[in-house]
Amino acid sequence: MADKRKLQGEIDRCLKKVAEGVEQFEDIWQKLHNAANANQKEKYEADLKKEIKKLQRLRDQIKTWVASNEIKDKRQLVENRKLIETQMERFKIVERETKTKAYSKEGLGLAQKVDPAQREKEEVGTWLTNTIDMLNMQVDQFESEVESLSVQTRKKKGDKEKQDRIEELKKFIEKHRYHIRMLETILRMLDNDSVQVDAIKKIKDDVEYYIDSSQDPDFEENEFLYDDLDLDDIPQSLVATSPPGHSHLEDEIFQNSSSTPTSTTSSSPIPPSPATCTTVRKSVSTTASSGPPSAPQPSLSEVSILLSLGVCPLGPVPLSKDQLYQQAMQEAVWTHMPHPSDSERIRQYLMRNPSPTPPFHHQVPPPHSDTVEFYQRLSTETLFFIFYYLEGTKAQYLAAKALKKQSWRFHTKYMMWFQRHEEPKTITDEFEQGTYIYFDYEKWGQRKKEGFTFEYRYLEDRDLQ
Repeated sequence: MADKRKLQGEIDRCLKKVAEGVEQFEDIWQKLHNAANANQKEKYEADLKKEIKKLQRLRDQIKTWVASNEIKDKRQLVENRKLIETQMERFKIVERETKTKAYSKEGLGLAQKVDPAQREKEEVGTWLTNTIDMLNMQVDQFESEVESLSVQTRKKKGDKEKQDRIEELKKFIEKHRYHIRMLETILRMLDNDSVQVDAIKKIKDDVEYYIDSSQDPDFEENEFLYDDLDLDDIPQSLVATSPPGHSHLEDEIFQNSSSTPTSTTSSSPIPPSPATCTTVRKSVSTTASSGPPSAPQPSLSEVSILLSLGVCPLGPVPLSKDQLYQQAMQEAVWTHMPHPSDSERIRQYLMRNPSPTPPFHHQVPPPHSDTVEFYQRLSTETLFFIFYYLEGTKAQYLAAKALKKQSWRFHTKYMMWFQRHEEPKTITDEFEQGTYIYFDYEKWGQRKKEGFTFEYRYLEDRDLQ
């Protein structure tokens, strides 16, 4: 109960800060639009950026609470998160205007642009992009909640309420992804002038209603939302699920190229590699040149297509020097692909066997010196050298035994030897705290640590016989 009251107090303080931050943001927003000169605008823009950063930090905290299962009523949190996101969208507009200087090429171009249809098209495109971003954001939140609930249901089986919530979230994710695909398709059609701006505006209210209220119990979805746009009749190249730059023309070319004797038949429309393209050209050229002179030569139709589209021109057209160079470089890069182990952190190497001349002029024990008295006569630094550089040997065991005789204790977490510098200031059943001397094997020297907490669970306390 005390934890819930504490959590509710933190939420109340956070929501109060959100209200104050939004009010401050509105105040600076008004001052920015009423500013008389450029210096005042720059000052208010900087203040506005500070306020939006504060609100973003509060938004991250609210998102954490929304994803938590400890809070039952999340409506107030969701409303405040949407309020912050609204201010973020407003700040994006200011930031975009700030980056476009008045006397730059972009600024002069905007000043000369007076076409209202183009401006309306850009506004609709911006709305589509922002809507897709919001849907993706909600999908991320749903997936995060599904993951946390799945962990809890694995620990506690038979929780039907959480299982139902997971199924509900999966349906939300599926619907959101459907709308994301449709909106991305509409955005591509808008860029290609395949859809009217007015037709997109007609679905704007329904899409925004879906984003805001799709999780409400009384929400009724419009199943005929995209019917007026005739998305079923659009070219395959504009569909969001197809690869970029793919079209029916490429399918035709791949089918034609697969009919040659040297090409391999494949049902997937994957563009052939440069080596495959060269083979196709050579086979056509050989077929055209072989045969009796009196036989009529088949007419070769050439198609001019850019190589950047992933397909090759048909016919006996040789590669240029630049294309041959690019092909050789691509093959060289492919043979030198980076390995995942290249990004791993380099591990420090510890010698298992000592070098003929040990560092620091230590006296390495002779093979027959395996008595405890011999090791107790060695210096402390020599014992450390034997312990770290003769790993897995009897010498390491005897060195550890001698160090324990000198009141050194081994810390299994830091893999270092510690010794009390003075009597600990605090001693409990689980730890002791005070000033210690420890041996740093990386820098090879003894160091002093004040206020160190030595937890007994990391103490190597085996009795060395």
